[in-house]
Amino acid sequence: MTISVEYIKKNKVMTEVAVVDFFKIKELGPGPVISAIFRQLGFYDIINRMLTWDEKQCLHSPATHILAIIINILSGRRVALYKVHKFFEEKDTEILFGEGVKPSHLNDDALSRTLDKFYDANPKKVFSTLALKALMHENIDAKILHGDTTARLLYGEYDEGEEEGLLKITWGYNKEHRTDLKQFKVGIVATKEGFPIFGEVEDGNLDDKSWNKNLIENLAENITPDILKDVVYIADSALVTGTNLSLIEKKNLKFISRLPSTFNLTSELIEEAFSLEEGWEEYSPHENKTSYKLKEFEAEIFNRRYRMVVVCPLTFDKRKLKGFESRLKKEKEKLEKEIGELGKIGFACEADAREAFNRFLKEKQNSIYKIKGDIELCLEKQKRNKRGRPSKDEQIQQKPVYRIKVMLEEPDEETLKREKQRINSFVLITNIFDGYAAQSILREYKEQTVVENRFRFIKNPLYVGPLFVKKSQRLEALSYVVLIALLIYIVIQIRVRCALKREKEPLELVGKVKNFEPTGGRILELFEYVKILKVSESDKIKRYLPEKYIKELRRVMNFLKIHFDIFTNPL
Repeated sequence: MTISVEYIKKNKVMTEVAVVDFFKIKELGPGPVISAIFRQLGFYDIINRMLTWDEKQCLHSPATHILAIIINILSGRRVALYKVHKFFEEKDTEILFGEGVKPSHLNDDALSRTLDKFYDANPKKVFSTLALKALMHENIDAKILHGDTTARLLYGEYDEGEEEGLLKITWGYNKEHRTDLKQFKVGIVATKEGFPIFGEVEDGNLDDKSWNKNLIENLAENITPDILKDVVYIADSALVTGTNLSLIEKKNLKFISRLPSTFNLTSELIEEAFSLEEGWEEYSPHENKTSYKLKEFEAEIFNRRYRMVVVCPLTFDKRKLKGFESRLKKEKEKLEKEIGELGKIGFACEADAREAFNRFLKEKQNSIYKIKGDIELCLEKQKRNKRGRPSKDEQIQQKPVYRIKVMLEEPDEETLKREKQRINSFVLITNIFDGYAAQSILREYKEQTVVENRFRFIKNPLYVGPLFVKKSQRLEALSYVVLIALLIYIVIQIRVRCALKREKEPLELVGKVKNFEPTGGRILELFEYVKILKVSESDKIKRYLPEKYIKELRRVMNFLKIHFDIFTNPL
């Protein structure tokens, strides 16, 4: 087959060439970008150095195989290990991995053996080394750290891994409430930008309280005391236990968390905050977002004094509001029944009736409904001692009876609003007394969503489909590869967002959506349909990128600090 100069010009190939012998159109997608960043960050060399492998016995390095899995994940077409080589059949693998790499080399046997090597090298240690390297390379601020865990659900039959040291794939709590599925846990500690500096794959039945305890110890082991003293660790209420708080004090770690609602102190502080209207501080983070009012206290738990911030969101949580309305209805029904029963009781004297009424009011003093009433004297017929129908001239005997008449009034709008605010409130706890205003405490805590967003990546079927491996060691190793993919994803996101802060024009994404803060996924999506023309001229191969891609992507490539020739020049 031959291709003419006219054909090339018609299809807007950049460089004029002579008549050639053979050409192919190859897909690239975001693969070259992922590969370039993988190498820029030094991951290629670190992985090959940390994993034990024989260069003479292996056709390609472990880093090449791990990069292949990561490209597969981040290209949005996640497939099982045994199909990865099929994924690369339509791609130019020499551009992605270097000369001599063919799709057939990336078969499931090769990838599985690399996962075994990765597991033997301690994947947690490898990931931590890569994360630290990327953190320093990108100069990412790690003073604020957010930690949390999520459950990765699995389908199919899995052994529970009772052997010592192996990952336990078992049943445990998950937010999806899928008690029928086994799982393992993934824990992440991320910076404010969402960069995961720590990642752990843990047993499926590990609770968050234990995970936080282990994490605090690991932080102290991996971060020098000089750096650790400036770090603020932020986590959800599972952090707040006597053991964890004691360890936090021992390690001299600053923290912000949410005081568990199961603590009596939580409701006491909220009640105290609402007992007086004075002392609230208004806080509006951004336009069109929830505003808050805050009130500070100091309180003691587990024999230590902490700073407490009662937070009242001025926008009601729909789930809490629905629950409140349901409780309100039930409380009214219960009160009406009790009032009806109280009204049936006849008292011989006013004093007894008054005492019973006051006792009832005291029991219901915290009710949101207004209860009013009084004691009424009634003359009621006495029961006849004789049987049969009374005669016409028989005198009907009456006796005085005192009864309690109660009226139930609906709460007024102001009372309802106040009660809704009270149940919508929560309490933050911290050991930071200086340098952070109450607003800053709340603002940093609300950034906890960065970890939840990272979990969306881990669970997103677009990036991480079902984990088609049964061997627990390989499953654990593959899960850490997913975390490495997350590192690269976030580096791409951070680089582009930082560059756009200096730009006047937003980035135009697929669908002509313009955005100054695109996600890593939307950035990678821009490269999805990139193809090249691969031309054979005698014994040489040249690659050409159609002009239509250049104008659209050059700006993004500048943001990513990657040269455009990665699409046409093999490594």
